Amino acid sequence: MKKLKSFSIFIFLILYCTPGWSQVITAGYYGGVNFSDIHGGNGEGKWKYKPGPVQGLYLDYSFNRILGFRTGVNYSTINYERVNIYQGSEYYPFGLSSSFWPWPYYSGNELSDFSFLTIPAQIRLSVPSVPRLDLMAGIYDAFLIDHGGSYYGGTYQPSKEDFGYIYSMGLSFPLADKLEATLNARYITGRNRMNNYDFAWHGSMDFTFGVAWNGILKNKNDKVRYQNQDSVSEKIYLIYKGGVNVSWNSGEKNYDKYSLNSGPSLGLLVNFRLSPIVSFQTGLSFDRTGYSLKDSSDSFNRYLITDDAYYYVDTKTSVDYLTIPLLINFQIGNQGRFYLNTGPYAGIKLNARCKGTIFYNSAGQGSYNRYKRTINDDLESAIKDNDFGWLIGGGMSIPVFKRFTVDLGLQYRRGLGEVFERSYLPEYDAFLSRETVFENSSVSFQIGLRVPVLRY
Repeated sequence: MKKLKSFSIFIFLILYCTPGWSQVITAGYYGGVNFSDIHGGNGEGKWKYKPGPVQGLYLDYSFNRILGFRTGVNYSTINYERVNIYQGSEYYPFGLSSSFWPWPYYSGNELSDFSFLTIPAQIRLSVPSVPRLDLMAGIYDAFLIDHGGSYYGGTYQPSKEDFGYIYSMGLSFPLADKLEATLNARYITGRNRMNNYDFAWHGSMDFTFGVAWNGILKNKNDKVRYQNQDSVSEKIYLIYKGGVNVSWNSGEKNYDKYSLNSGPSLGLLVNFRLSPIVSFQTGLSFDRTGYSLKDSSDSFNRYLITDDAYYYVDTKTSVDYLTIPLLINFQIGNQGRFYLNTGPYAGIKLNARCKGTIFYNSAGQGSYNRYKRTINDDLESAIKDNDFGWLIGGGMSIPVFKRFTVDLGLQYRRGLGEVFERSYLPEYDAFLSRETVFENSSVSFQIGLRVPVLRY
């Protein structure tokens, strides 16, 4: 209740202390689907991404064209499924070492669903274009409405409340003078334990469509939100981009033991032209980086051997980041058909996980067992919250449909400094020799669409 009161007070102060008569309040409805992305939990078994419904109402308060505040209420059901797998593959009884005896196989699914009433509070930054681009970040408080599931062992009591962080990116398209269509993607990461049984936190990503009515409490002297689409800015354009990351570990310690991993790279940039050939670019993207490990090791996610390695490991370690770049871009060649850009970036960690299979042996009197285990370990506590580094990219631009341009290019990303938390590493693996264990590096192939910004 204290968190809910804080929300209410904060919203009241925002609305009361700002001259609302000259601003715009937008009301909207949205609906769509979420995909569960659990954080933490039992490392045994494999978690599946499960869809669930989400719908809600929101109120958006604009201080000006760029800055705003958004809150509301939504109802969502988050579904989780864990597939438990235990399989022994080679059992040799004494005196029958040439025979194969299958070890018992067990696969049981644990299902659970949580229905929440959620109140978010987000700060909004917008690019005043058509369509309008909204970037939002903030906190949320959620209250458990219903719950169900099937579990194996333990006394399970779900938490009645959840609290965490929420990040959103959306587009608004004008339909009429005061009516908009909206498209929004949202990432939620909880900070309260889901239950009293294991260490797990709620998480999900949802995609929604909606409609919004703007102009509530709008001054008659205010300009309309959109003008004729022929009014095009020559200084600002948006770049919607997507691609595939190929990443690896560039750490100084045993870097040759790791191999490549792959993942998506999705986001957008805002380009501010400074001169005919030079521009400044910034924005937001979702990037998955990491590495693969296929070797003998005492650790599932790192190459670590003390005496004789206990496991044979075949895993992929991935870290999801929200990346904020600060790039200087150069358009070169005939009519700027080629581009080069470079600059620093900051990465905000969203999730970190190690997935794959491990094998280990167990020998007893007159028997030998070889086990296979599927893992899906959460590494959020082991990975630093932020990553900093440098980006270098380049490619070619192809004009299409007069006003638009397609970009085809490559981007190299190099993290600077250790990614693992120091407390997670054993003493002999720490920074006594000032060697890093894990540093991010990646190359991504990207396709982008440049869209000119249309003025209000």
